[in-house]
Amino acid sequence: MAQAMSRSMLIAAVLAVLSIALAGCGDDDVFRTDRPIVRLTVDEYRIVPQNVVVKPGRLKVAVRNAGRLTHNLAIQIAEGPDGKPVDVPGGRVGTMQPGATGEPIKVTLAPGSYRLVCTIANHDDLGQYGELEVQE
Repeated sequence: MAQAMSRSMLIAAVLAVLSIALAGCGDDDVFRTDRPIVRLTVDEYRIVPQNVVVKPGRLKVAVRNAGRLTHNLAIQIAEGPDGKPVDVPGGRVGTMQPGATGEPIKVTLAPGSYRLVCTIANHDDLGQYGELEVQE
């Protein structure tokens, strides 16, 4: 009887810990930072973290290619004057070979939503995109 009670208490404790851990997971796919630098990793066909929230102003973005294919990264305004995405001035990391780290870029961003995307071939169609949200 004591063993059954101990087992019940253990299960209850594990469930309590899991519920607390899961309660904090609602926003776990969003990376938030107040720091003026963001480090991203690209591979087939992802940008990690995929959703980033930063403060407005100057931002340095460092990107590493952890994949087996070449990749790049562009920060884009979702809709330019012609309705198509447009690169933010200075917001592109050049093509990186597998295992390479791109030259960090520095951009100044106003509040709003921006796209993070690999512009090589159809990588964005395969899921290699994300969102950069600039919030006060």
